[in-house]
Amino acid sequence: MEIWEVNEARESELKRESGRIPLAERLAAIAHDLKSRAGKDGRPVAKDEIDDMWGHS
Repeated sequence: MEIWEVNEARESELKRESGRIPLAERLAAIAHDLKSRAGKDGRPVAKDEIDDMWGHS
């Protein structure tokens, strides 16, 4: 691969990424959506419960 091809690919990727919402903002939006769906009766889940759900002991 020639150096100009690498530069062209890098510039293309930078242009593509510049139009996207940053990952942190996308994750925050997902977390907010899930929290709003949880309702009033949500509760913290203990690590032991999580381990049990995933089959860890």
